[in-house]
Amino acid sequence: MKHELWTSGNCVSLEEILNARENRVKIQQKMLQKAPTCLLSFTLNIPGPVKVFPYTKWAYEVGSSIISKGVSLLNGDVLEQFEAKNETGWEGFFALNLPPEEIKTYLLEQEEHHPLGRLFDFDVLRTDGSKLSRQELGFPERTCLLCGNPAFLCGRSRTHSAQELLAKEIEIMENFFVFRLSNHIGLLMQKALFYEVNTSLKPGLVDRLHNGSHKDMRLSTFINSAYSLTDYFCQCVKEGLSCDCSKKELPLLFQKLRGIGKQAEKNMLFATQGINTHKGIVFSGGILCAAIGYYISTNSKDISSENFLLSLPEICRCMLPELLSDYLTLTPDTAKTNGEKLYLKYKITGIRGEAKEGFPLLFNVGFPLFQAVLKKGFSLWQAGLITLLHYIACTEDTNLIIRSDYQLACKIQKNLQQFLAHATYEKQLSILPKLDAFFVSRNISPGGSADMLALTYFLYFIQNIPCPFL
Repeated sequence: MKHELWTSGNCVSLEEILNARENRVKIQQKMLQKAPTCLLSFTLNIPGPVKVFPYTKWAYEVGSSIISKGVSLLNGDVLEQFEAKNETGWEGFFALNLPPEEIKTYLLEQEEHHPLGRLFDFDVLRTDGSKLSRQELGFPERTCLLCGNPAFLCGRSRTHSAQELLAKEIEIMENFFVFRLSNHIGLLMQKALFYEVNTSLKPGLVDRLHNGSHKDMRLSTFINSAYSLTDYFCQCVKEGLSCDCSKKELPLLFQKLRGIGKQAEKNMLFATQGINTHKGIVFSGGILCAAIGYYISTNSKDISSENFLLSLPEICRCMLPELLSDYLTLTPDTAKTNGEKLYLKYKITGIRGEAKEGFPLLFNVGFPLFQAVLKKGFSLWQAGLITLLHYIACTEDTNLIIRSDYQLACKIQKNLQQFLAHATYEKQLSILPKLDAFFVSRNISPGGSADMLALTYFLYFIQNIPCPFL
């Protein structure tokens, strides 16, 4: 992630830092007057004049979550809680009904073993205001981040500069958050693939109830495929998070994706014994994962915010300006894939055209519809099925065309559009068995529309499942 964004903040003076320490003592004394069993005071060890920046805010939330988890595991209660979120550093104060030795031992284990533990400073005070030390509980003195010597010796002799220590802490925070974020988002794509294949009854598609128009694949085939692709989606997020370039240079990010995407396809085919289950999602899902990573790397805003959804299409468009350039030189002799042949004959660009334009069908039609159906009280499965019908009606689904023909595909879409324009959501759901029977009888499978449904689930999960950094 870009350091200038994630490590920028306001400088504070030595006088402000000393005043903050005095204020901390006053808060501790005031809370101790109410006679809790112990008082926990939580701060971060951040050297230098800038104490608060996006990384430290996230680290503080991680530390606060560790405290909440520890209190719960020890069957305790937070009697009173107070936070002071100032430029001199974010601080948390927790009056507890736990023996000080128990909560201090738990928190020292976190300081020793959690990836961010070296940044945490958990002070546990007894009722008389005295601090419980590491040595009292058999824990060693903290060591220096840079050289491994006792930290107090390096601090007293100023062996290392504040800049050196801060650079090391930033490295620790960046590694932690990049790893957790990429895994979180990659696993949400996996979850979206699971939800898509389990959504039933999907016309002509593999689901929990049947194999649709497919004789060579089943539910387990898609499950194995999704597992095989999870690391790939995580890697795409990492590429976006680590992409230190302007939007003008985003095509370089896509070039990286193409390389790891080819290997992902090989892994998928190995897992499915040569069956193409998710080739379209390798393309579109990888782009979206990388775009989300890039958004996070250039914005300190929540990915559940409205700005997030507004920004993603532009990032995708900037990433893919030349995506269709090779189509311009196609001839009947050079067109080899089904997609290339369809472009030559009908100017159909399929998912490549959708991606190049920033996924307008996904962001402007499918996902808003999905949300609207949910607000009406329908389940995720029902909202997915209704959204799928609309995708089938308007997507340039090359799989649908290839498994029927262009004229039949156009007729299906026209008739479906007319039906959906006037049918209630309940009536739309009622047409599924009949449409499925027709698709199966004609060996039709709208695989491209199924991919769009998976991306819809993905956006929903991104917006509604927060990243658990612990």
